[in-house]
Amino acid sequence: MLSGEGARLFGGRWNSPGRAAVYLGDSLALAGMELLVHLGEVDVLGTYRKMPVYIPEELVMHIDVEELPAGWETGPRATTRAIGDRWLDSGQSAVLQVPSAVVVGESNFIVNPNHPDCAALVTGPITDFRYEPRLRG
Repeated sequence: MLSGEGARLFGGRWNSPGRAAVYLGDSLALAGMELLVHLGEVDVLGTYRKMPVYIPEELVMHIDVEELPAGWETGPRATTRAIGDRWLDSGQSAVLQVPSAVVVGESNFIVNPNHPDCAALVTGPITDFRYEPRLRG
């Protein structure tokens, strides 16, 4: 679950295609919202699972939203991808805390699965994730 393969194949807001990264929400609710805004077909909602990930604070580098250029959350992803790609290349930390573009004031965490400190992340059991049935229309 923490391979970063999906982001490596398709890229994300904070990484270019070809670079492995794992995207985690700061909460289950935020993770659900982040998924919903990128989902093309709601029928797949029943296939998703959840897994808690515990991140030691000393592994986290933080990005201050005030340091990002105006429009980072709605504009082309080239700017945020460049920031994330530089972070991945630098090896500065195993985890990068970034602002959510979906819920203002919330944070996501980007994990570099190739960083040696990634082994210090602690995962819990994978369990069903139930979306509210009304979301399926």
